[in-house]
Amino acid sequence: MGLVPRTQPTGPKTTTADDDFRLIPLSNRPLFGEGLQSGIVFGGHSLDAVIDSSLSCCGKYTLRNTQHHSVAGLTSDGCLLFAVNCQIGGRCCTAMGGYDPMGEPIVPTLAQQTLLKTRLPNADNLMVWDAKPGSIGLKMNGANPNASVYFNALKKELNFHINASWADPDIKAHTSLTVDKDLKFAGGSLDVEAAVKGFKAIASTDFDNKLRATNSSLQLAATHRSLTATGSMKTAGKETTRQLDLSYQATKRVKITASWLPDNKPQPAPKVEFPFKPASFHDASKFRIELKIDLW
Repeated sequence: MGLVPRTQPTGPKTTTADDDFRLIPLSNRPLFGEGLQSGIVFGGHSLDAVIDSSLSCCGKYTLRNTQHHSVAGLTSDGCLLFAVNCQIGGRCCTAMGGYDPMGEPIVPTLAQQTLLKTRLPNADNLMVWDAKPGSIGLKMNGANPNASVYFNALKKELNFHINASWADPDIKAHTSLTVDKDLKFAGGSLDVEAAVKGFKAIASTDFDNKLRATNSSLQLAATHRSLTATGSMKTAGKETTRQLDLSYQATKRVKITASWLPDNKPQPAPKVEFPFKPASFHDASKFRIELKIDLW
């Protein structure tokens, strides 16, 4: 069981006139124990009021080569905002989040992020609380590369995302990794996009827990004035689909495209079922010409 160092002084407590953000005095302690992950726990409650000393409102702890700071407070509309700043290996990373008066997680607004940054030093690589359908996590803003992590409570999975970009040539890359509840690798994906002087390439692949590609795609495109040539190939399991397009932009609203689909095959005859429902139309031709006119 770890010691619990208190950062709060024992002197008198007074309140301030700042009604926009009431800081909550925090304490901290290291977290150790069998079967538990090591880390830092910051705790505090609003009944401690507001203390004149800024030290009492920012829990701090140093563990080996890492340094941790945190700040929390209540806004005038009853929302709880918090931020944790970690310096690990000389790099600074700040996580921010909040809860509304009903206890639901919220994403701090830009004004609230600025408010927290003024009370927490070295908030260089900003991470904010974020939510996706079925998942909740943290994402980093304003950094290259940037990263995010989300927890899916239904599937009990952790999803990690990393984005990076370069200029001249213009290259963008994204990778995602998924680990299960036992922290075992469960799969991921890789997407890369590059563009330079009228040429563009897009490649993506999904892989399983044994790093075997399950779905992949490649698209190459070249543009010269009004002409665009595009070639693509998609692989899903043992099935491969190729397509070659040649487009001509006649006017701003008129576009003509000729396509070659060597892998296009007729669909098998539908089963006769009752009540009878006609099958949707499938064009099995290997060559197509399309005229597109935008009226608006």
